[in-house]
Order: sequence, then structure tokens, then C-alpha cells
Amino acid sequence: MDTKIEPTSNHSEKPLISVLIVNRNSARYLEKCLASLCQSRGESSIECVLVDAESEDDSVDVAKSLWPQIKVISVKPSLGYVKANNVGLAHVTGKYTMYLNSDTEVGDHCISALCDFLERNPDVGVVTARILNPDGTDQGVIRRFPSPMNGLFGRRSVLSRIFPNNRWYRAYMLSRTTDSRSPFETDIVSACSMVVPTELLSRVGGMNEKFRFYWVDAEMCGRLKQRGYKIMCVPEVSVMHHEGKGTSTDSFVKRLKMTVAFNQDAHLAYVNYHRISRVNPVFWLTGAALGVRTVAMLGLLCLRPHKATSSGGKN
Repeated sequence: MDTKIEPTSNHSEKPLISVLIVNRNSARYLEKCLASLCQSRGESSIECVLVDAESEDDSVDVAKSLWPQIKVISVKPSLGYVKANNVGLAHVTGKYTMYLNSDTEVGDHCISALCDFLERNPDVGVVTARILNPDGTDQGVIRRFPSPMNGLFGRRSVLSRIFPNNRWYRAYMLSRTTDSRSPFETDIVSACSMVVPTELLSRVGGMNEKFRFYWVDAEMCGRLKQRGYKIMCVPEVSVMHHEGKGTSTDSFVKRLKMTVAFNQDAHLAYVNYHRISRVNPVFWLTGAALGVRTVAMLGLLCLRPHKATSSGGKN
């Protein structure tokens, strides 16, 4: 490998941004991800923290070869995505922290643009770029917080494909219905690529470890909004995400487990976001509705055992 990423500032200085990546057996994507960071940072000083869950491929060697200064933190695979991110957060030193999936490629000048936006807007708690599929279409992960109707008219639902202009889908899928090139406010951004002031992350405790995998980013955005911070997208820069190419859905059994986790985490995010207690009937009604949805998704998965129902694939 010929390209190496060198630091842009003296080691004694704190970097402007720390990029935090949780990885397991994603060497092929990780190499492209790290290479893209070099092109996107501009003059921003940057450190990279890789939390590796005992990868059996050459992920760590690839990372060290491309980025000699990378911090590699080894964790057990059983720790899970959310707790692994919190382990990594304890090792970052940058003013800002970027959560980044290993199966992403960061667009030109993206890092510098997002850091500059945060520098100029102290009332912003989270900022992201536009998230694209590999074919350049919008991935639909920058959204309003879902209403109960989005259980039917969701990002991947059949009804949304049949009736793409229905009002619930259009209100929900903000990045697909906002054509402006100017920054816009939203409710939810994806942890596949989001930047947060590190000091703010420390104050709120990082990711909520009650979550297993999904919706943890939505819950974090909700907590920050409740504290008065804005959640923003800067659409003039982009990140390409090979969604569903990680190892969480690479077997039928994992797809079954992740389908259940998706709906359980959705319920947790909904009641946390709206501050619904267990004594409120809505807590149990939404749980029952998502339970029915889980059964339906599991049935669909059994009919299509090679395709994940909770994540992955263009939609």
C-alpha cells in the first residue's frame, strides 16, 4: 500500500476532530474509508480511533499501514456496537468526535466543512453530511422522528413504495424531500456518519447502552434536542455508505436476531424520545404494535432468507 496518512499538526497539540470507527472483519471497506478521510479533512487536524472486535481478517494491519498514527483499541465481539463506541469515546482527544462506520467513504472536504460548521454554530449538537447510496441516491437516513403511521409508511415499507407521495412518508423522509443545498435542521441523523462536540458527548454519557444496535443515534439526537441543541445536515458535502455490508447481517441467524433488535430498539427510542413512562398505556400499545411488526418482518425474512429486513440494501 503506497498511500500513508500523515498528521497535519504537532503530536503535542490536540486534534480538531477524532474519527471513531468500530470494526470487525471489514478490511476491504475500512481501507477505502481511511483513504477517503485523507481527502476530506482539508487542513483540519485529525486523529483516528479504531475499536476492533477481534477481527479475523487483516483489518488492523490495513489500518496501521494506511494510518500509522491510528489508535487501535481491542475489544471482545460480545461487547457489541454501542458499548464499543463508548469504549472508543474514552480514548478520543479531539474537540469534535465523528462516529463513522467502516463501510463508508467520506466525500471531498467533508470533514473540514462539518468542523467549520460546528465552529460557527455553537448551538448545534450534531451535524452530518448528506448520506448517499453507492449509486449516488439519497439513503434516507436523515429524518424527522417517526410517527406511529411510519410503522406503515416507513423507509422500506411496501406501502411507501406503492404510495411514495403520501404525506406521512414525505414528512418523515426529510433528506429525500429537501432539495435545498443550504444546511437544514432535522430530528435524526445516522451514526454511520455524525459529528458531535466531544465535551457535549462526555456530558450526556455517549451512546445509551440500553440499546443493542439500532435507533441509538435517534435516541442520542433526541437527548440533545431536549437540551436545546440543533440537529443539522450540511448537504453540500456527502458520505457514501455501503449500508448493510457489515457483519451484523451476514447469516440467516444474525438477520433473525437483528430484526428483533431493530423493533425492540425502535420501541425504546420512541418511549425515550417522547418521555413515555411504563404506567402510560401508550408504552404498552406501541410495544404491542411493534411486536406485531416484528412477527410480520420475521415471516417475511423466512420467505426471503437471504435478504435482511431490518437493514441493508437500497430502498
